[in-house]
Amino acid sequence: MTRDLTDFQVALLCAIEEHDDSESTSDQKRDLERLIAGGYVQRKADRPGSAFALTAKGAAFLGELGAGLNEA
Repeated sequence: MTRDLTDFQVALLCAIEEHDDSESTSDQKRDLERLIAGGYVQRKADRPGSAFALTAKGAAFLGELGAGLNEA
């Protein structure tokens, strides 16, 4: 698996459903935009709890990462 995300981006991806963008720093907003541009995260139109959700690509990435960690 190619690891093209930073540790912070992976942590953000793991907690994206609880992410509050209003409390993000400019660096965190840049990382979030990279996740969106990379297809890992999408904005939710209805925003009932979180404004963001994992895409299939994001879920697969975390699944592969979890499998890799469990195999180590």
